Amino acid sequence: MASSSQTRRSRREQLQAQRFAEVKKERRNRILFVSAGVVVFALVIGLAVWGYVGTTSKAGVDTPPNANSAQNGIFLAPEVTGIPTLDIFSDYNCSACKSANLTLSAVIDQAAAEGKANVVVHSLSFEAASSRNAAIAASCADFQGKFIDYHNQLYINQSTDGFTDDMLTSTIPDNIGLYGDDLTTFTTCYSSKATGGFVDAEAAYAAKQGIGSTPTFLLNGEQVNDKLFNANTNTYDPDLLRSLLGMADNS
Repeated sequence: MASSSQTRRSRREQLQAQRFAEVKKERRNRILFVSAGVVVFALVIGLAVWGYVGTTSKAGVDTPPNANSAQNGIFLAPEVTGIPTLDIFSDYNCSACKSANLTLSAVIDQAAAEGKANVVVHSLSFEAASSRNAAIAASCADFQGKFIDYHNQLYINQSTDGFTDDMLTSTIPDNIGLYGDDLTTFTTCYSSKATGGFVDAEAAYAAKQGIGSTPTFLLNGEQVNDKLFNANTNTYDPDLLRSLLGMADNS
């Protein structure tokens, strides 16, 4: 017959075993609960990210076909290796940019077309709220191969009142011969602000480069505004640009 001390020890061991089993069960349940929480949290975050990506992919991240590889500017002509790169930072509501464009655009367009320089335009929004809309419209026109024409027309049509939607979707397209299905596609792009993300990337790049005013010209990364500005005539000089790019004087 077992002694009373043996009985008590056996009972104590049973209780210990029972408690151990209970603790083990509680720990397993707690691990399962935490794991489930992690899965739910990850699912929520995943859905949120998917929702964000889905939203931005539908509104604002269309990239113009002639965008540079960094997607923060638009080439005036296909990129060529081994030639200088001229970056132009401008604002379509900037009067100094209009002046520069009117005097330099012929040489700039020629340099791009003849492969004398890789010309990259970065459209910024320093001057007015409509500057961003103008930049979006210009980048939308690139899908129809009309970026240069639209870009130049924005300066020709610059107004102290800024750019209205009618001007951007009717007047300027009519001036550059944007009709029919191409006009419909362009208008849809502009109305949905499909290139808004691209335009914002242009602004972010300019800020990173320390661009605080327009126009700003960089030749192979070096600011050359002073080298293009003729103090005697108080204008940007096309001959100085030709010289800078090593182009023959056609005058």
